[in-house]
Amino acid sequence: MANYELMVIINPSLSEEERNNSIDNLKSILEKYSAKITKEDVWAEKKLAYKINRSETGYYILFELELNWTNIKEISKETNLDRNIWRYMYTRKES
Repeated sequence: MANYELMVIINPSLSEEERNNSIDNLKSILEKYSAKITKEDVWAEKKLAYKINRSETGYYILFELELNWTNIKEISKETNLDRNIWRYMYTRKES
């Protein structure tokens, strides 16, 4: 298992309940593939560097994970099914 950061940008126009459902869905996908969330940092709504779906803002969340790299592809497939998650990126952290 290696340490990763997962940055997620969610649709900012969602209600709090819809946003929490997307976040909970993402967490359940991560747990399904044995990822351990060690830290969750909600940055809230921030200005985007470029527009996504005609929006100038996005709702940012940063997760720190312990994850087997072979599961990233499967996690990504399931994450792509949630249209409220606009972007995400995994970054491996140095040990």
